[in-house]
Amino acid sequence: MRILLADDHDLVRDSIEEFLKRLDRDVQVLHAATLPQALELAQQDVPLDAILLDLRMPGMNGLAGLRAMRAARAGVPVVVISGETDPDTVRGALQAGAAGFLPKTMRGTAMLGALRLILSGERYVPDLVVAAGGEPAPAGPSGSSFGGLTQREREVMSLLVQGLPNKEIGQRLKIEVVTVALHLRSIYRKLGVSSRTQAVRLAMQQGWDS
Repeated sequence: MRILLADDHDLVRDSIEEFLKRLDRDVQVLHAATLPQALELAQQDVPLDAILLDLRMPGMNGLAGLRAMRAARAGVPVVVISGETDPDTVRGALQAGAAGFLPKTMRGTAMLGALRLILSGERYVPDLVVAAGGEPAPAGPSGSSFGGLTQREREVMSLLVQGLPNKEIGQRLKIEVVTVALHLRSIYRKLGVSSRTQAVRLAMQQGWDS
């Protein structure tokens, strides 16, 4: 796994890299301190799994930098990281094509959960946008928790939080894909959600440890 991490603060990059190493033991993190440096790295002929961009680093010019990066490396999810967490800023980044928005106030485990979701092909929308009406929130039954899941459902949920698709979940647990789908349907019903995105978000909210 190779991830491009662009932020103008060395300490922030080093801290995030430590968490990224939990995604994969062989993860390689490419560092950049400005948008031009990030674009230069992105345009090299090397595979990338994700790109993390600080919204306010030199050269970004707001969302113009995000658009420039998406144009430079089409097909690679570009994730915005920022200390600015107002809903309008987050929505603007998502509308400009960001695969997710990670507030720098997030806990490390929550950030990993969000990145696993993004790497699986989903989009991560922070709770602050959901609360502001940007996207429907998972309702969840009153007092919703994961305590009502069976052991097998918990195993499926653990792999779901890691960002694995149904086929790979089935291979890991040695069950058919249709059986995985049935377990997911039961999980969604018990948690009061309607999609894997909402289930993973709820797991992160409740501190699920995959």
